[in-house]
Amino acid sequence: MKKREIKPVLRWILYVLLLLFLGTFLLIEGLIFHYARKTEDPGADLLLVLGARLYGDIPSPALKERLDKAAECYFRNPQTLLVVSGGKGEGETLSEAEGMKRYLVSLGIPEERILREETSTNTFENIRFSRELLEKTHPELNLKALNVGIVTNGFHVFRGVLLAKDAGLNPVGIAAKTPPTTRVKGYLREYFGVLKYLVVDRHR
Repeated sequence: MKKREIKPVLRWILYVLLLLFLGTFLLIEGLIFHYARKTEDPGADLLLVLGARLYGDIPSPALKERLDKAAECYFRNPQTLLVVSGGKGEGETLSEAEGMKRYLVSLGIPEERILREETSTNTFENIRFSRELLEKTHPELNLKALNVGIVTNGFHVFRGVLLAKDAGLNPVGIAAKTPPTTRVKGYLREYFGVLKYLVVDRHR
């Protein structure tokens, strides 16, 4: 094939790839925004709070929003059991789960209502390891029959719900506010997180 013939073909391939990217981006971001706008209280039987960064032992603004939303739901239904999920990352002096528990206790939630999952390093592990913890510590619970509230920042709810469904749970998304400082980065990065879910996580 001559060079003059190759260039139009390459240009056509680039156009197709660009259209595919734009199409998937708009579709996925639309779903992310849709789930982020859900503000109703679903009356969850369990609350699974997904971890995020600690500054030493202090919740980051994004994590604080998640914990405040979880506390708000708990105080409306004090029979709710909470699971806080997250391991110890770089720059953190304790596990995210321990930091989350301490913050919730400081708000007045009894320690016995909070379970810690302290080994996960990403959202996939948050969900799977939390389910395993619940099965081990509360074998009497029929997890498939319970509404499990997935508590996270708005941009993260869609993927959290997808992963929870794959784990055999009956999830309901509970969207916490997203701090302005992380809003743009969070929504853009989540597009790639959903792609990773579609290509990798859902097949694990």
